[in-house]
Amino acid sequence: MGSRVIPVRLDRELIEFIDELVRLGVFSSRSEALRELISFGIEGLKWVPEVVEAVEKLFELEREEGDVPVRLKGALRELLEVRGRF
Repeated sequence: MGSRVIPVRLDRELIEFIDELVRLGVFSSRSEALRELISFGIEGLKWVPEVVEAVEKLFELEREEGDVPVRLKGALRELLEVRGRF
């Protein structure tokens, strides 16, 4: 698979940090730094689709049952409240 160019706008602070990583020799160029940092970010978020799918299944059960099938506390409860589902 070939690479493609994607225009992106970054805050000055981000660019300065990326330039510092290049200056220190961590990466050989801005492009390499951005590719690697994006890959790290994607790797760290690979769990997100699974969680979203699970939450959607809970919403489907709620629609079918007419009630929330599981009572949850904490962060997930807050997510449900924000979405107007709890």
